This record gives sequence, C-alpha cells and structure tokens, in this order.
Amino acid sequence: MEPADQIIRRADVLDKLSEIVFETDPVGNWTYLNKAWTDITGFGVEETLGSNFLDHVHPDEREETVILFLSVVSEGTNYCHHETRYRTADGVYRWVEIRASVLRDQAGKIIGNAGTIVDTTERRAAQELLFEHNRILELVAQDVPLEEILGALAQLMSLYGEEEVSVATLADREVPLLNSESPPTTLVVEGPRGGTSAHVGAPTVLAAIGRPDGAIETSFSPRVLHSFIDCFRQKSFAKVPIRSNKGGRLLGFFVMPKPGLKRLEQAQPDLIPRGLDLAAIAIERRQANDVAFHRALHDPLTGLPNRALMEGRMQQALDSAQRLKESVGLLLVDLDNFKVVNDTLGHEVGDQLLQHVADRLGGSLRKADTVARLGGDEFALVLPGIDGMAEADRVAGKVLHRLREPVDCSGIVLNPDASIGVSLFPQHGSDATALLRRADIAMYRVKRRGGGHAFYEPYHDEERLSALELAAELGRAIDSEELVLHYQPKVSLVTGKVVGVESLVRWRHPHRGLLLPGRFIPLAENTGLIKQLSLGVLERALADNVLWRAEGVDITLAVNLSAHVLHDSNLHAKIDESLRSSLSAHGRLEFEITESAFMANPEGAIEAIRRLDSAGVAFTIDDFGTGYSSLSYLKRLPARSIKIDQSFIRDLATDERDASIVSSAIDLAHNLRMDVIAEGVESAAVGDLLRDLGCDFAQGYFYAPPMPASELLPWLLLGDHVPAARR
Repeated sequence: MEPADQIIRRADVLDKLSEIVFETDPVGNWTYLNKAWTDITGFGVEETLGSNFLDHVHPDEREETVILFLSVVSEGTNYCHHETRYRTADGVYRWVEIRASVLRDQAGKIIGNAGTIVDTTERRAAQELLFEHNRILELVAQDVPLEEILGALAQLMSLYGEEEVSVATLADREVPLLNSESPPTTLVVEGPRGGTSAHVGAPTVLAAIGRPDGAIETSFSPRVLHSFIDCFRQKSFAKVPIRSNKGGRLLGFFVMPKPGLKRLEQAQPDLIPRGLDLAAIAIERRQANDVAFHRALHDPLTGLPNRALMEGRMQQALDSAQRLKESVGLLLVDLDNFKVVNDTLGHEVGDQLLQHVADRLGGSLRKADTVARLGGDEFALVLPGIDGMAEADRVAGKVLHRLREPVDCSGIVLNPDASIGVSLFPQHGSDATALLRRADIAMYRVKRRGGGHAFYEPYHDEERLSALELAAELGRAIDSEELVLHYQPKVSLVTGKVVGVESLVRWRHPHRGLLLPGRFIPLAENTGLIKQLSLGVLERALADNVLWRAEGVDITLAVNLSAHVLHDSNLHAKIDESLRSSLSAHGRLEFEITESAFMANPEGAIEAIRRLDSAGVAFTIDDFGTGYSSLSYLKRLPARSIKIDQSFIRDLATDERDASIVSSAIDLAHNLRMDVIAEGVESAAVGDLLRDLGCDFAQGYFYAPPMPASELLPWLLLGDHVPAARR
C-alpha cells in the first residue's frame, strides 16, 4: 500500500497541473479529480465527487460518450480519445479533449477508468477563426460580390459579439438620398440633420447585415434602412472604421451595439483587426475592379464609351425596340482629314481635337443616347426610340452643324468636318453587327462623295468576309502551313534558368496578317474545327521538341488544351498515339487547361486528366484565380501546377491586395503539392517579389516574349540569357 506522505506529494503534484486528472468507478461516478477541475469548470471538487460524469456532458453528445465509456469499462478497448463539451458552473459549455484508460485493481478486475481532460475551447475557436479567415480570403480571391464578403465578415463578428452587426461602405460615386424611388440597398446616412443634403463628402451605403443566428442580409426594405440610420446616429452603437491598408483612407464602417463590441473584443480579440483587414482588401479590390471595368469600357482619351460598351447599349436598345415596336438609329461619324491634322500639327493637337469632338457630340444628343469612340477618329451614336428616318436625318444634320464650328486647339483654330453614315433598325438590320457594318458602308460612300451624311442603301452593299467564309479558310489553314507556333519560355525563380516553354498558336493569314488566338479559336470551337486544330498543334509542338532534344535542349513543353478536346474521350487515343510517335520523354509534356474549362465539368475533367496523366502527361490549371475552382475538386486533381492569372501579377509590386492574394494562392498550391507558375511578369521587381513569396516559375516579357521555333532554339542555346532579376 502506498505510504500516506507519498499520496499527499502525488496529490500536490497533480494539483499543479493545468489539465484535469480524473478517476471514475465502473458506472462513471467521479472518484478523484484534481484542482484543475475547479479551475476549468468552476465546480468544487468535493461537491462533484460521487456525481456522474454524464451530468456535465452536453445533451447532444451524451449518447456517443456513453458508448465510448462502456467500450472501456466493459473491456472492449483499453483506451479512448475524443472531444466533447462539458458544462461549467456558469451554465455555458466548453470544449474538452478526453483521454481515458481502463483502471484495474491488483487482481486485474476493472474498477473504473482514469485519464485527463484538457480544455480545448480557445484552440478550437482559433482554428475556427483561421478557417473562416481563409474562407473569406478565398471569397476575395474568387471575386464574389462584395456584399457577400462583407456579409460573411459581419455575420462572423455577430457570432462572437452576440449582437447584430451591420457593415457600410463609403460610395465612390454619387448615390441618391433615401426616398420612395431609391434603390432598396442604397442609403445615405452621414451629414447634418435638417439640411438639404444628407451627406458630407462620400455617402455611406449599407452593404450587409450579419446576425448571430447565421443569417446574412444584403437586400433591404425601407424599414431596415431607416433602422440602420437610427443605429448609425446613436451613441450606444460603435462605428469601427474600415481603412485602406495603404494610406489609411476611410473605406467604411462596421456598426454594432457597444456591448456587442466589448464581447467580441473579449471573445476574439484578433477577429476585429483581421476582419478590418479582409474588409479593406475586399473593398479596395472591388474599387480597383470597378476602375478597371470602367477603363475596359471607356476610351481613355475622351472618356466616352468604347466599342464594347457601345455594342452592349446598342443591344439593349434593340431589345427594347423589339418589345415596343420602335426604331433605333446608328450614326457612324468619321472625321475628315484627321490624319493631316496629326501629321502636320502633331498628336497633341489631334488629341485635343478629338476631345472637343467628343464634347460636341455629347452635347448634341439626349441623355438616353450613347456616344462612343470606336478608335482613331471614328465615333458611333446610338439613338434608341427615335421616330424613324426623319428624326435620324435631323440628328445627323444637327451633329454635322455642331462639328463644323471652328475649334481652338492650343491657339490653332481648326475647322473640322466629318462624314456620317446612318443605319436604322429594323429597316437595315436586326443586330448591332449588321447595323454597324451597314452604317460603315454608308459612311464610306459619303466620304467618296466629299462629306455630309447618308443612309445605308441595300444596292450599295459591299461584300464582307462572313463567318462561314472565315471558317472555310480556317479549315484550309489547319491543313496548310498558315498556322504557326510561337513559344514563350518558362523560367525557374530558384535557379533563373529556362526550364520549359509554352506553345502558342498563331494564324498567318494571307490577307489579314498574323492573327492571335482570340480571333479564331472561338470560331474553331463553334464549328468543330478545334479538335483538328488541337491535334495539329500538338503534333507540331512535339516535332519541334524532338529537334530541340536532338540539339541537347531538354525542357518541358506546355500545350494549351481546349475543354472540347479534354472532354472528348475519342481523342485520347489519338493523343496517346501522338505521344508514342514522338521522342518526348515521360513527364516532359504538360497540358494547360483553363480554370473555367475545368469547372465546366469537373468530374469529367478529373477522369480525363487521370487517364492522360497515366500516359505521362502533366497538367497545369491555367488562369488560376479567374474562375470558381472548388477546393474539394482541386485536391482530387492530379495536376502538377497552377498558373496564376496575369491580372493578379501585373501590379504585384505596388498593390498589397494582389500580393496577399498571390501569397495565399502560392500557399494553397504548395499545400496541395502543386508548383506555382506566374504569368505576365514584366519587371524585375515583380519577379523578385514572386521569388520571395515562394513562387516556383514565371513567364512574361521581362524574361522573353513568345517567339517562333526558328528563333527559340538559337535563343536557348545562348545559355545565360535570362534578365538579371535577383537570383
């Protein structure tokens, strides 16, 4: 029997431990607990001894706990390890990790069990917070709507603060005040009361509401908006500012009752700074996307809509006109003798003239009309809901009159003139393409006769290359030598050496010059020629690879694979045959598939990739970050690498948001045991930063542009030709 002094010393030691040490009898009644029991649960040891451990287990987990306990005391197993929730003296439940072993007497008879209980509440909370942080960061990287991201953050804060949390952003453009005609998600809440203006500076717009029960609201009734105004103005509500990570510019607020903020700070002190950081990243990325979107749809010189936006508005006007049985006019305006102005007076004067023309065109039309610059000295005017040919004729005459007024450009007075071609819906076409083509025909006819304006007339129609003719030419080009391959080197960011190339197809059209893939790949996909084209490109690339290897150049070869080919099981045999007939080493060929192509049919893609992977082909997920890849699919995909889209790389050295996203993507890929390739690297600074972030490979004009095979081999044989980014 153990001496009494040793028992006392053992008890003293056990009472100094931070984890609970326990013993129970065979039915689960506590027979021993150390002092940590009181520290963790708040219950006294003496008052607990003799009670059953199940009294403290969460009701939802008692059944499973009983099964585990019985498996130990009935000799089914000698040990169990699980997590559950234990009730504390203040009525809340804390997560604990239990390790228990069977307890026997000297005769070997089971007399209960013994073990330890560790409080894991904080650890689980930290893990859950990290998971939510990464989940929201993934939403940011995937460019989901800003309201969803902010709603997820508000809901997460409300969960720990136990109060409703609203999040509002500062609008970067004018928004309407609250009234019966205001959009339901727009509300200005800042500014002096009683004045005519309800805001000072940038207006504040309610974006999302998160609630402790898990609900997220991003669309609001007027009642909810009025309630938010009241909360925003009350001193009992805290307004936590969201500021830019660069420069501290105010971007918005989290709004919650002050007691909720206090509970949040106590429960998860790291959540507020993390949430503010994520919110700032999401808001600034949205703003950057809005700016990029505006730039993509507007002419940088004049600020007018460009061709893409004009065609979209044209289609809207046509859709409305079809429903309402109205007419739509299209005026194509081309300045006369503009080249002379540029050549004799310089581009600065020419640019000023274009800006004056843009202002005059805009001032000649209604608000519902659209003025766009199509390029050079060519403009388009879309006139929805006009009163037929007579009104279009009147507008064209008015525009010409305004344009012909003298204009002062840097002290030089010019007398501009223009030629205008006019087409009408439905008389001259039913879609934007036809109307543009026919207005263009009319405009050039006007130019030939010396200026003015004229309507399209069918008997003056000029034959244009149709899509059917282009498809026929593409079929011939595939069979001939018109399709050529250019190759862009891929560089290791660790060694600075070229480790591979990506093949890029071009069409050397006899009349149109060198066409990039965007001009003919969609046509090939729509006509079924993509399969023939893809196999031809693969065979040509493999043949070039054989020549390089014969010269001692051993690098990987990446070939872009269309989704049409990836999902066509009948073509896999032909691909296998092409691989066997080449001398390409096992594992040296890579297929690049876009993230969107993979997600179009993920299960089919996984099956196809595995089949080709068994033939020694590696796969890269191209344009990563522009689609909506599911992590559950990515982790099953036998891909060697991901290629981060150049939209995240271009401003990496100056944009902290892009750096955060790229860093997360690199960590994600490496955790999935994939390499990372960055495309679109155009500077040493970006290359160095990618290397510091752990990126494996890079492509871009900083290292080398795409080049024909005839130029690539000599370039490769030169040896150390990679620009001197830090290695």
